[in-house]
Parts: sequence; structure tokens; C-alpha cells
Amino acid sequence: MTSTGRATLWIIAAVLLVFTLAIWAMLATLQGQIHPPCLDQVAEAPDGAFAELSPEVDAANTVVYADGLSMFVPEEPKRIVTTLPGLTEMVAYLGAEDRLVGVTKWCDHPKSVTSLRRISVLPFDAEGLLQAKPDLVILDRRLHRRDLALIRRRIGLILPLETSRSLPHLVHSMTLLAEVLGGETAKARAAAFKARYEALLARIDPNWPRGRPRVLLVGQWDPLIALGPGSLQDDLLRACGCLNMACDLRTDASGPFNEELVLARGATWFLTPKEPLPDRLRERWKNVPAMKAGRLAPAWTDDLARGGPRILDALERLYAVLRGEQPPAHLGASK
Repeated sequence: MTSTGRATLWIIAAVLLVFTLAIWAMLATLQGQIHPPCLDQVAEAPDGAFAELSPEVDAANTVVYADGLSMFVPEEPKRIVTTLPGLTEMVAYLGAEDRLVGVTKWCDHPKSVTSLRRISVLPFDAEGLLQAKPDLVILDRRLHRRDLALIRRRIGLILPLETSRSLPHLVHSMTLLAEVLGGETAKARAAAFKARYEALLARIDPNWPRGRPRVLLVGQWDPLIALGPGSLQDDLLRACGCLNMACDLRTDASGPFNEELVLARGATWFLTPKEPLPDRLRERWKNVPAMKAGRLAPAWTDDLARGGPRILDALERLYAVLRGEQPPAHLGASK
């Protein structure tokens, strides 16, 4: 064989090797998408900037966060504005509904808050806040992180809580809010909420007889949006010992999800939005275990979607439905 022929063979061999390696890499990547490691284990709740009232005597009304942020709050605030329905429910649950002077248009529980001044939070209505004359504005630190500086500059006194990330965050924020509100009623109710949470977790059996359910939390059908780690609903699944189909979604708790992965990962449950499943997806996913078994449970009720005191009722219903102790429709039957 001539030197030219040998060189040609070497070139062909090199091209084939590169092509083979590329195919292997593509298959490995695809396999990683189809079956990521997190799909086999229940992860821990996400960390967050837990807040505490300052132990310093001269700073008793200062809330200090794990990342160094500090906020001064008034002692037993009398005029409160809340910026999320769950926060409104927390204030009412802790016995301070009479101190609310402003809420959002979505706040409807308890019904009596619907008569209060409505303040826009998307975008934030700074002038409306000023007209309400609050001495404290309560907001979710993660959801409203872009508005912290604006409100602090215009209003001054704000309390950012963490209620939308996990159950531990919500329980901790309830306790902190009770301390800020002051009074024995608030503290007693926060303690009762924490005790019920701990008792409920103790009753939940995280072991499943035939494999852990693989659940897809659907925020929107078309285009497909899923809820992943960092969302409160993801942590509800974690508390039940379930696996989130979108466990590798890293887009700030929710984001687009590939329709093909629903097929490849074999969802055994869908937690659905209020909108009905489109016929196109119903046909495409007809062989997915969740579809074949009719395991589509409505997850749009406000107690399941809100970070508030009724979340424990939602957790109990979710566990009963996923265990087969109640029909899927029961999940949408909020009190």
C-alpha cells in the first residue's frame, strides 16, 4: 500500500473515531436528560436566607437575615400592607386582621379582607402604598426581590419573608411574623401551626410499596411549564416522599419543560392547572402511565398554590390522593 493510501486510511479511521465519540457523547447527554440522578432520590428542602429578630437589646426591632441583610420593623405595627394572598392569610390567622389597611386584588381569604384598599404589586404602586399610610409592608423576599429597594426607599419599613420556597421556610416565617406582630395570640397560633406541621410530617410514611410516584407539577399545558426545585409545591411532594419529574429544572422554581421528557421519564401522576389538558397532548401522552391510569389531580386550588396557613390542609389532601386513599378530584376540594 502506498503512503498516500495509508494516510487516507488513517484519516478515515480518525473521522470514524471522532464520529463514534460524538455519538457516545450525544447518547450520554440524552441518557442524562431522560434519567437524571435526582429522579431516583428525594432531595432535601432548598436552603434560604432564614431571618431572625436581633438578640441585641438596642436592636430588638431589627430583623437580621442569614446573608447579612437587616431590616428595622416597628414594635407591634398597627397599619399593615400585604403583597401576596398567602401573607394576608398569615396576618389574619395570627389574629391581626384588624391591622390590615391594604392588600392585593388577589387577596380573598378570609372574605372580609376583600373590602380593604387594593394595591397593585405588578408593578408596585408606590403611590398607592403611600396613601395607605402603612407602618409595615410585608412581602415575599424571593418573589419581590426586585422591589425591595423601591419600597424601602419610599416606605422605609418592610418585612421580607420566605414563604414560597419550602414548608420549613413557611413555618419559620410564620414564627417570625408572630414575633413582629407581638402579643400572645399571634405567638400561640404560630406555635400551634408549627406543632401541627411537625405532627403531620410524623404521620406521613415516606416509603411507597411499589416505587415512589413520579409526579409532574404542571403550571401551564401549552407551552408546557413545570414547577421544579425551589417551589413550595415541589417541597410538598418532597414531604410526601415523591419524586418531581422536573427535578433537574433550574429556572427559578418554574420554567419550560420538554414534552418528550414526559414520555421518556414515565410520569405516574400529573398535578394539573385549571386549564383542561389539550387534546394534542392527551393523544401524544396516551401511553404515559399517569394518563393510562387516569392519575390527573387538580392542583390549582388556592390553599395548595399559596404559601399560607391552609397549606397544611392541602398537604394532607395531596398525601391522601397520591396514596390512593382518595380519588384525584379530592385534591381540588379545598375547605
